[in-house]
Amino acid sequence: MKKVILSLLIMFSFMYLNQISFASVENAKKEAGYISLNKSVTKEMEPNKAKVTFAVENTAQSAQKASSENNEISNKIIEALKLVTDTKNDVIKTTGFAIRPIYTTTKNGERVIKNYTAVNSVSVETKDINKISKYIDTAISNGANRTEGLSYTFENDKSVCEEQYPILLKDLRNQASILAQAAGSTIDGIKQIGVSCSMDSVVSNGRFYSAKAMLADGVAQEAVSSTPVEPGKVKVRVYVNADFYVK
Repeated sequence: MKKVILSLLIMFSFMYLNQISFASVENAKKEAGYISLNKSVTKEMEPNKAKVTFAVENTAQSAQKASSENNEISNKIIEALKLVTDTKNDVIKTTGFAIRPIYTTTKNGERVIKNYTAVNSVSVETKDINKISKYIDTAISNGANRTEGLSYTFENDKSVCEEQYPILLKDLRNQASILAQAAGSTIDGIKQIGVSCSMDSVVSNGRFYSAKAMLADGVAQEAVSSTPVEPGKVKVRVYVNADFYVK
């Protein structure tokens, strides 16, 4: 029995000493200090996804009539878009609807409702960005007053980030080794690593209006026969920071 107790005491003592040893190593690393570095890279990618939003705006004397007329036009646009879009790659949806009163002031200074304006927004998301012009022309020719937004993105940005993370980290480790050698030290492990990845969408600030609206402003019919669109490139920014222990 005494031998068993003695053996257990020796075993626990060994485990305790190992814990102290490991803790001492970690404390030594912390006391030795570390080198903190960061690096980023920006990749320009061809966009492979686009989103365009159309608006239908109309005015009527009653809210009900404004809503009814707007729904009729919006449904016509959606049905027309369904005929030219791809159900596998494209998503059509209503993104907003609102009715607001338009006020006027009488001769007596009283503020009253003159009529109502209805606005309905319909968007199309597509992976076939070459068809954006066609979708814009289809929507406008079927009653859309304008486009409210056009943006391009790169859907597979995660693969770009995962490809760049190890490259950036390797560069940081090489830099840390050079700095450590210059200080008469060597790299002794990594304290922590932080990464981030962000993407800038290409947004078109221009608005495309219906032929009727443009002609009302004195724009020639030939100018609205086609809608030229240039997507540009999407920027993907990859960032890595790392802290390296030195000894």
